[in-house]
Amino acid sequence: MSASQFNQVSVIKKSSVYFDGQCVSHTLLFEDGKRKTLGVILPATALASGESYVELKFETHTSERMEITSGECSVRVAGENEFVDYRAGQSFMIGGNSSFVIRASDVVDYVCHFEG
Repeated sequence: MSASQFNQVSVIKKSSVYFDGQCVSHTLLFEDGKRKTLGVILPATALASGESYVELKFETHTSERMEITSGECSVRVAGENEFVDYRAGQSFMIGGNSSFVIRASDVVDYVCHFEG
């Protein structure tokens, strides 16, 4: 499996759309039973609040590793006080039954690896 593609997977055709279309993902199912999602977070165009980024809160049920494949974002995992910056080639972990807030001022592509 190369860093730029996944081979021998099944794809769920229906997308998952969150936050009025600000985040869209598709589920990949692997022969070994693993599951991942490929997604994109779209930046805010012009928010009424004057902010230049979109801020989205996600809940987790199982441990996840979020791999940023393009773009840049800031993330605050539940229980943490500060946002941490991530860019293409970096990833962060979120425990099961937790949450995280992600801020994106650019298009962010990601792979969510379900670890649990």
